[in-house]
Amino acid sequence: MFDTTIRDRFDAIAPHIVPGTAVLDLGCVDARPARRSGHTSAHAPDLLFRRLVEVNPDAVGVDHDAEGVAALQSAGYHAVCANVQTLDLGWQFDTIVAGELIEHLDNPGLFLTAVRRHLKPGGKLILTTPNPFYALQAWHIWRRGRPRCNEGHVVWFDPVTLTRLLRRCGFEPVEGYWIQPQRRWLKAWKRLFRRYFSHSFLIVATV
Repeated sequence: MFDTTIRDRFDAIAPHIVPGTAVLDLGCVDARPARRSGHTSAHAPDLLFRRLVEVNPDAVGVDHDAEGVAALQSAGYHAVCANVQTLDLGWQFDTIVAGELIEHLDNPGLFLTAVRRHLKPGGKLILTTPNPFYALQAWHIWRRGRPRCNEGHVVWFDPVTLTRLLRRCGFEPVEGYWIQPQRRWLKAWKRLFRRYFSHSFLIVATV
């Protein structure tokens, strides 16, 4: 695993969300106003959730933002308001997607336990998360004395630590990809020689 770099995480997600399968997206409300352009609602679906629904119209979204979920429901999306760390919907899915979510959670292990009980036997969990060793972080440390960190992030994972946590929670990773959008290549030149300096990564794990 992790011998391939992709520019768009959706390239690795799309094969697992084909129509006719049960798909759940966790963290489906876009909390960033700058990315809500083009939507009349004060709350918009996350970009990833929109793309999932385009491929699989029956995809279900979950978010803790009650107002945002209500707005998505009004717009015709199948969305549920719930805490992903204590999730108990009463049904199971073929694929569960958690894009850029686990780094925001107080208890990632509790979250994975909740996810596991919502997967059918042989079902797959797809996780993406920022890479703490991203090459551009060194530039931020030199310039500002500290790495850059989203104010909502409370934990960092790399492929080694996330793989260990997944296995502790009953998952087995089966696919892994580095994600490197085509940008800032000059400041992030180290990743051209070592993939471990890439922007983020994606893991597919099964139960």
